[in-house]
Amino acid sequence: MNEILTIVALAAGAFVGTNLDNLILLVAFLSRYRQHNRVVIAGYISGMVLIGALCFLIAKVGDVIPVQYLGLLGVIPILIGLKALFQLFLPEQAKQADKLVPGENLRAVFTSVLMTQFANGADSIITFSLILADSKASLDIPILLTFLAMSAVFAGLAYYLVSHRRVSELLNRLGHYVTPFILIFVGIYILSNTATDLMVG
Repeated sequence: MNEILTIVALAAGAFVGTNLDNLILLVAFLSRYRQHNRVVIAGYISGMVLIGALCFLIAKVGDVIPVQYLGLLGVIPILIGLKALFQLFLPEQAKQADKLVPGENLRAVFTSVLMTQFANGADSIITFSLILADSKASLDIPILLTFLAMSAVFAGLAYYLVSHRRVSELLNRLGHYVTPFILIFVGIYILSNTATDLMVG
């Protein structure tokens, strides 16, 4: 039970750390397409499902990597986190949404939201692929369920934030500061030899 609670907490933290920018984009899409919120949410969830599936496939390929070297891949999210610390002053993610979706066509809205979330999910793909590859096979389902549950939570949160501009603006200001530290923590977890780790101590 402790293993499951640990991995669920880690996966939830990793999701928050790698998806705050996606949350901001989702808020922007929902704000612009208020009449098509269901389509926007459907596009977002579809994009996250694709990311989750890709993470799982990459992790399974990772099974061919010698176990004693697998944990060393934890350096990747650490480097991403360190890089993010030097890139705190980026253009507002929310402004990108206005340039990404043409017109009011529902199919275009759905496709653009899906592709935007997927394209912006590189850090999630790397991080969750490593977590899945570095953990016991019996923990794959809790990790993936946490990923999907957090996607649903973020969809609901984005919907809530659309009507609370001050909270949305606060998230936009602070998100870049929180993300790097969560990524660094995830990398340290992967490098360490924990109860959920496959590495030979």
